[in-house]
Amino acid sequence: MIAKEQISSAQMSVLFFSFMTGSSIVNIPGPLIGYAKNGAWISLLLSISAGLFFLSCILYLYRRFPDLTLIEYSRALVGNWVTVLLAIPFISFQFHMTSGIVLDIGLFMTSSMMRQTPLHLFIFFVFVVVALAVRSGIETIARMIFVPMAGVLCFIILILVLAFKNYEIDHLFPIMPDGVKPVLLGAYFSYGFPYVELVLMAMLLPYVRKESQTNVKMGMYLALLINGFFLIAVTLSTILVFGPMAGERNYSMFEVARIIDLLEVIQRIESLIGISLIMASFIKATITLFILNLTFTKLFKLRDDRILILPITVACYFFSLLQIGKGAAHWIHSVSVIHPLWATFAYMLPLIVVTSASVIRKKTPQ
Repeated sequence: MIAKEQISSAQMSVLFFSFMTGSSIVNIPGPLIGYAKNGAWISLLLSISAGLFFLSCILYLYRRFPDLTLIEYSRALVGNWVTVLLAIPFISFQFHMTSGIVLDIGLFMTSSMMRQTPLHLFIFFVFVVVALAVRSGIETIARMIFVPMAGVLCFIILILVLAFKNYEIDHLFPIMPDGVKPVLLGAYFSYGFPYVELVLMAMLLPYVRKESQTNVKMGMYLALLINGFFLIAVTLSTILVFGPMAGERNYSMFEVARIIDLLEVIQRIESLIGISLIMASFIKATITLFILNLTFTKLFKLRDDRILILPITVACYFFSLLQIGKGAAHWIHSVSVIHPLWATFAYMLPLIVVTSASVIRKKTPQ
């Protein structure tokens, strides 16, 4: 049972929204449009529906086990050895996620803003700050993220509004020029990043104060729907501006911001998107690393929940360096193709197994 640190339901909803929106709001539109073309928004609707299903499972388990994490009630429902087997892909994918989020920050900086700076330096210093944030605890993280995340959303809204004069409605048609298959492929991509990842929130829900637990359900659903709204808005904005070329734009909102030129006064505001990407990715990396450390703590029943933060962070850093060595093309393929499949075994499978076991065993095991 978690008794040391507690957060409110509102803070939990902000954490959830920040985790889901994080790096995805800048990274998703370009590749998604490349897969689904003008039907990218339909792909998002499909993957959001999958996200709502996963969230329903998590909240069902939370109602039955409000004081336990996913690892703890998995052990109670399916036994210790099955939990360990399920935890292997669960943990491995968290390493992949944490290192990948920080790697994305470095790739963005070296490809768009500071091309002469070594990539490993960006990654190193980001990991240092992320590790310090994780050591501060969940209460500090929950209080910390509201202002930067609000700033990210303000910047995104500002870009969407200022880019209005560059929108071409004709770019939205035809909606599915190549049929349904590309839309399903886009849904597969966006399902893997970020919607199946919300399973990790089952590790954080026990931190919610008991007096706030009744408000968790509404707040989490609202956060997911707002996340979906912003992702669809950003995707449509990219299509409206770039049309058939939208799928070729990496960091598409950064590219949208680059073309804004309002009365020769408001120019070069892509730096706002650069700041947004860094802040949002930092927030998501912090939450993911915190959950990774918590997973080890609960799996091995450690008394000190901070003892593994440094070695885990170092491991993630070297995993990022390993990905760099394989090249950017390999990383893009990993995120686009392998990531959703890996996430299915790492996150969806344990959730379905544990939820099914809970439904079968109607009484809470002692």
